[in-house]
Amino acid sequence: MFDADAGLAQLNEALDGLSDADLLFGSARDAAEVLAGLESVARRVRAVQTRVLDEVDRSGVYVSDGHSSAKVMVRHCGRLSPGAAAGRERGVRMSRELGEVFDALRCGGLGVDYFDLLGRVWANPRVRDAMVDAQPWFLRLAARLSYADFEIEVRTWERYADEDGPEPANSRSHELRDFSLVQDPIGLGWTFAGGTGAMQGAQIAEILEHYISAERLSDWEKARAEHGDDANLSHLPRNERQRRADAFWQMCQDAAANPHSVVPEMVHNIVWHQETFEHAAARHAGTNPTPLAPTAVECRTLDGRPLDPTEAFATVFLDKLRRVVVDAAGVVIDLGRARRFTGGARLAAQLGDTHCPWPGCTVPTSQCEIDHSVDHAHGGDTNPHNGGPYCGKHNRWKQKGYAVWRDPQGAWHTYRPDGSEI
Repeated sequence: MFDADAGLAQLNEALDGLSDADLLFGSARDAAEVLAGLESVARRVRAVQTRVLDEVDRSGVYVSDGHSSAKVMVRHCGRLSPGAAAGRERGVRMSRELGEVFDALRCGGLGVDYFDLLGRVWANPRVRDAMVDAQPWFLRLAARLSYADFEIEVRTWERYADEDGPEPANSRSHELRDFSLVQDPIGLGWTFAGGTGAMQGAQIAEILEHYISAERLSDWEKARAEHGDDANLSHLPRNERQRRADAFWQMCQDAAANPHSVVPEMVHNIVWHQETFEHAAARHAGTNPTPLAPTAVECRTLDGRPLDPTEAFATVFLDKLRRVVVDAAGVVIDLGRARRFTGGARLAAQLGDTHCPWPGCTVPTSQCEIDHSVDHAHGGDTNPHNGGPYCGKHNRWKQKGYAVWRDPQGAWHTYRPDGSEI
């Protein structure tokens, strides 16, 4: 029988050694390896915590200390919040059914936050059976996506796997759309509150982001005019919260000056998977097509905001929107009409990503520059397969000896000048 006390003593001794060590990194590569290694250890520790709590729950040992459940016991012994204790309990119950997911956590391959997100989805009893079959798909996504993108994909999957479907919830959101502007009678400030359906919200968010980007650019221009190349964030006259508020105010000012216009050059792109588009078209025509597999559904904005296919299909022929249909390989097979549409190759290069593909970067695609992955001067072709969205900073880093490559499955790989992958 394993001696748990001895095992914990050895683990603590090893952690003491790491805590007391002189951490002098010779390169970003060295630091990255330590960060990744520690994260792998943390994941494996979480797996052990899950297994221990599972045994506490199965054995009922918590009763002898007067606890009503294993969740109450771990909350007390671990000094956890009620929410954290509930998350641990969800992880235990999910692991009993999703063995592949738990094994990925146990070997350090699945992040704790990813595991907890799947636990929250598993809490929906209507999708549990479908989650068992979808485990390989979840793990493939987790291996290549940031947490933010993983959450969007998994929550979209949940909506389509749920037997109630996504349409009733979004229909309620649209029916209950509201906006209010309330003034504080003492401080005299104003507070906004409200909500919309998926399509209206996505359009508002995209328009507002254009205004925020303009306000941010204006601040940087002022900072560089005063401080030159030494300008940094501390020199900007406003913080991000203030820029968002001023951007909304400017948007209202422009609307008042031009009540029947929209943002100049603004095009709202809807990205569809071919099967999703054809399914929505069939339903619109009054037929009853076979339901799509949740993993095959895609209907989103250029920056990855999910949309309701039924609602989105009703707008595909409007001039203010452009539909973009892609096949299973992500190749553009149809571009709907749009106002002043130019640069189809640019749009096609944007479609495969919702943000800059540089590791850790989250700048949305709509704010990125489009450039060759392999420079044209080095034989790179000008086509979607050799193009991608890069934020201004990381597009310049490609000139410093860093190389970026997209494999046939669509995953990006970034290499340091020494040839090692970030």
